[in-house]
Amino acid sequence: MLAVLLLIVTSVACWYAYKRTVTHGLIEINHVTTFTFGFLFYWIFPIVIGLYGPRLGSKLAVAFSVLFDKRFVTPYIAACLGLYLCFLAGDSVGIRLFPHKKAMAGAKIPKLAFSFVAVAASVLTVYTWFALRAQLLLPYGTRITFNPARGTLSSSILLLGVVALMFTIDRPEIPWRRRLVSPYFLGFMAGAVVLLFLGSRLYIASFFLMFVIYQSSLRRQWRLRTLLTGAFVFVLLLGLLGVWRAHEEITEAAPEILREPILTSLSLVHHLRYGKIAYINSPVYLMSDFANLIPALIAPDKASLLKRPRVYTPLGGTHSFVSFNLNFGVLGTGVFWLLLPIAFRYLKARSSSTLLATMYIMCSAWMAFTFFRDPFSISLVKAIFQYSILIPIGVVVLGRLLSSACLPAGNSALQAGEPQVEGP
Repeated sequence: MLAVLLLIVTSVACWYAYKRTVTHGLIEINHVTTFTFGFLFYWIFPIVIGLYGPRLGSKLAVAFSVLFDKRFVTPYIAACLGLYLCFLAGDSVGIRLFPHKKAMAGAKIPKLAFSFVAVAASVLTVYTWFALRAQLLLPYGTRITFNPARGTLSSSILLLGVVALMFTIDRPEIPWRRRLVSPYFLGFMAGAVVLLFLGSRLYIASFFLMFVIYQSSLRRQWRLRTLLTGAFVFVLLLGLLGVWRAHEEITEAAPEILREPILTSLSLVHHLRYGKIAYINSPVYLMSDFANLIPALIAPDKASLLKRPRVYTPLGGTHSFVSFNLNFGVLGTGVFWLLLPIAFRYLKARSSSTLLATMYIMCSAWMAFTFFRDPFSISLVKAIFQYSILIPIGVVVLGRLLSSACLPAGNSALQAGEPQVEGP
């Protein structure tokens, strides 16, 4: 029965991803692609390894094998199938509700707005590096209680990434060879190197996916061979970065990739073994997670404001099934997954808007990794709500304010798009 359920859920997910990704042999990476990848990689693949795969060498991977009990897996896989069907149904409804609109030329965001945000983020990055470099340079894996250093540095560098992405979407006519040497990209690429040096590879992987989604979904689709070659190189680099970060042999690159979902699933197998699958819950933990929006420089002990459930997380990550179950239950999660792709389809249908296209691309990219592997305080609150919604809105508002301030008073009607009447 369990093997049949695994086959069904995997087949349904792969079929629907293929249906929404491949058209006449060309590939479009979109929210269905990234969501399905994260779903299979973090929710299904660890179960397959637990049932049929070999034991991986690390101590925590052994802990996964010890905690894994197939007696509790069948209800989980049944829930996975039901939840993915909710996502499938919501996406199908979204396609009918929000057909793609014809692209319309909109007002450009002033470069001054991009420059203002990029300079502020760069100053914050440099200040954080010099002020907190002692904590930043500690070996990977060292745990520090209420340490604001890495969070503040990551936030400022991700802000540079938002600027680079919005600049790309807002000015598609600029060729990539010029775009990559623009100040907006050079600043972000320098920050990306710093994040990789500190071990934050999945943030950079997510931003790489954002530009892939932009190019394949909003510009032109790719050939399958091009995509497979790029995906192979991408996965290989992620494995090599993990090996370098953990100071392991290069032969551990492939096992390093396999260990990623296994170690994330420690909280899952512990929850299935010692907890229970709830049908309905209220999102009290998610509500408290919004305290994570407070900047770490203002409230370095903001972690104490978060109401944390008792979850086994030896590496800090929380499997998203556990987060969803504790906040919504299976039925509430089904409603969430039904509405989520409808929101994606609404944004995608209006992707001629720089703001809505930015929201769509960023939220879609977070689906591959962060949405499924991090606690809600990071995935939903920081990555999706703050970086993908609030900050792009702030950049657009800043651009409009700067436009209003720079235009002469007599041109206010022109800026608002009102018709001008010539005098006699």
